[in-house]
Amino acid sequence: MAILNSFVLTGVLASFVFYIVASRIKTYVRLRHIPGPTGAVLSRSWLFRKTMAGRIPNALAEVASEYGPLVRVGPNWLICSDVSEIRRMWSVHSGWHRDAWYNGFRFDPANDNILTANENKVHHRIRTNVLPGYNAKGITNQEDVIDTQLVKLLDLIEKKHVSSKENGIRPMDMARKFLYFTQDVTSALGFTTPFGYLDVDEDFNNTISTLEGMLPTVTTVGLFPVIISLMNNPLVKGLLPKPHDNNGMGKLLGLIKDRVDARYENKAKGEDMLQRFVESNLSRKEVEAEVLIMLFGGTDTTATALRMTVFYLSTAPSAHRALQSEIDNAVKSGKITRPVIADSEALELDYLNAVIKEGLRMWPPISGLQLKCSDKDDVICGYKVPAKTAVGISEFTVMRDKSVFGEDADQFNPSRWVEEKDPKRLKEMEMTQGLVFASGTRWECLGKRLAYTELRKVLFELFLRYDFAMTDPVKPFEYWNYGATLHEHMNVTIAKRAA
Repeated sequence: MAILNSFVLTGVLASFVFYIVASRIKTYVRLRHIPGPTGAVLSRSWLFRKTMAGRIPNALAEVASEYGPLVRVGPNWLICSDVSEIRRMWSVHSGWHRDAWYNGFRFDPANDNILTANENKVHHRIRTNVLPGYNAKGITNQEDVIDTQLVKLLDLIEKKHVSSKENGIRPMDMARKFLYFTQDVTSALGFTTPFGYLDVDEDFNNTISTLEGMLPTVTTVGLFPVIISLMNNPLVKGLLPKPHDNNGMGKLLGLIKDRVDARYENKAKGEDMLQRFVESNLSRKEVEAEVLIMLFGGTDTTATALRMTVFYLSTAPSAHRALQSEIDNAVKSGKITRPVIADSEALELDYLNAVIKEGLRMWPPISGLQLKCSDKDDVICGYKVPAKTAVGISEFTVMRDKSVFGEDADQFNPSRWVEEKDPKRLKEMEMTQGLVFASGTRWECLGKRLAYTELRKVLFELFLRYDFAMTDPVKPFEYWNYGATLHEHMNVTIAKRAA
């Protein structure tokens, strides 16, 4: 009997090994005709290592440069850097949909949100319901809310961070201050009452640290869908963060739940995004999920755009001067609203808007895999791509495409947007740059309009008042990019402009 049992066990193990080997061979053969790094062919380890290192956009750009416009970066994952192909796959009627990779952002394993809905019909339903909130339908004071928080940011700079001969160098960490601003704007628009980071000048409830700490986890969990499936197991669910935990994600979930509960139970209406969500056809759980995504997606991205645009301007004297010249002329015209410029006025300033486009192009706020897939076979960049293959994008490659933006595509040059005379070329530049927010696609960013409004207002008011220089030009900041960027020690020296 012992011999028989040993024989059976050996057979089972041999079958298991054969299954694993056969599966790996099948996986390899399926996409063997598409080039890519050797380590990425049979295992997720290549992508996992690059993601955990906080340099995934750089890694994707490197392989795109080495292997071409379509690269294999995993057993079933490709990266595309051909602009026309990306626009085709991302178009509304293409039939492509989000890959399971997005499920890593499903903070409640049982409920989808606008970021994780993989089925196009589900995504469309959620998008239709949250769109009025993001479009500020019924919110008459959205611009006033932004202005209030901007004045607070300016006051904070004036009190603590203006350097002079009398005060010495008083650097400001853009990594934190701009995030305080975007968090307060988003929470004020979302809940009527801002969190108040600018008032106290600190991450007093650790919401920011919690959101930042989640990034490495959610972007790597998406590489292993089995982990997401396990989260629905009752035994595992008991270990996940719960609303009103003393710290971390649970504390943030509790904060959101309290605000949602108050809106439902007190029946008190607010002129804010939460109210628009509550009045939609979303369930209560879905409203909670959307509020979290609103905070997660609508703050760090805009803060990153602000930081990096100020950084690029501080290292490009001609652009710095050109922007301030346009701002000064606008103020001298007497047609600019004070104390904060109206967005309709900022829209008329060509160079300001060129600076914003260029800052977003040089450092896209979202630059991760963004994997999509199709249920049908397709041909991409001349390669046959089988159905169910996940295809992502190398944002850094696309946004620095010399065939689109010119030979100086690697340089920060806002003038390209105002000096280009060929309407067709300019349109191609704008359509390509628009992919930063997935403009014109099924997945266009809902917060795009708000982000541009914040960027126009903040940059105008900052460069009207101050000159900026990185405090340490040799090492201006530290960063980790998991698809969204975490900055640290991004110190800038601020000096009042001469009258």
